[in-house]
Amino acid sequence: MVRLLVTGGCGFVGTNLVEFIIQRSDWDIRVLDNLSQGKLEYLKAVDGFSEERVEFFRGDIRNVNHIERAIKDCDFVIHLAAQTSVIDSIENPKEDAEINITGTINLLEKAVEMDVDRFIFASSAAPLGEQEMPIDEEKIPQPLAPYGASKLACEGYCSAYSGSHSLTTVVLRFSNVYGPKSWHKGSVVAKFIKQILDGETPIIFGDGEQTRDFIHTKDISQALYLSCTEELDENFELFQIATGEETSINDLYSLLKMKLEERGKKVPDARHGEKREGEIYRNYADISKAENELDYSPKISIEDGIEETIDWFLKNYR
Repeated sequence: MVRLLVTGGCGFVGTNLVEFIIQRSDWDIRVLDNLSQGKLEYLKAVDGFSEERVEFFRGDIRNVNHIERAIKDCDFVIHLAAQTSVIDSIENPKEDAEINITGTINLLEKAVEMDVDRFIFASSAAPLGEQEMPIDEEKIPQPLAPYGASKLACEGYCSAYSGSHSLTTVVLRFSNVYGPKSWHKGSVVAKFIKQILDGETPIIFGDGEQTRDFIHTKDISQALYLSCTEELDENFELFQIATGEETSINDLYSLLKMKLEERGKKVPDARHGEKREGEIYRNYADISKAENELDYSPKISIEDGIEETIDWFLKNYR
């Protein structure tokens, strides 16, 4: 029987991943989460959840004893738990480093000690900073905030533990993730939907022509699952996980407006605010390496994904 540990499994990506794994495998799943962001009720609400399949451990990745209980006898570790706020990382870089860097080292140490087969680390585009588009695995990282620096350090430690201990490690750099179960997310898709449902007028900063590569949680879950199951060429691998398509914020809002109005919701035109300093204007990824070497292929179009996300919010958001 395959056993998987998911850190941060009560959060947005984590709950979607647990649901995906339940529906596509017979694996036993362990979840380690300190519940600082996610909630146990979010985990228990996933389709197919049962305590026979999913075992919850309340704990913090900064505590090696918490990790040891959860990781014992696991074949794979998918490490999602993190401090993810860029603003918080600027205001408190030491705490950002303690959670992201020290927590990841703790997990890597225990993964080696417990003879884990593979360690998968969830990263982002933050280590790369400003780049010529599209971004890919060959770009030289230039993080713009401590959050990006801590994620880059974690990528480095994944490579180092692969080289020093022969631990197979995979780093996935996610683009802009959206989808159902985004209860507490402050990213643009969830933020706009919640503002509209609350009767507020969303603000688009700048001219709205800035672009992002929006990826649905099902495609993120697919990539995480494949990172456990696919044969890899190297003991350490790094992949961009995205759709390879860019969508402007104006086009995103127009799509949200259309889909919500089709469901009888009154949607105001967005207001435009001042451009935010330091914001990347264009951002999308070249995913050819993941397609060729991981057999990854994004399945969810932005239209279908937004529709599913809206329907989830209409049913679950209060």
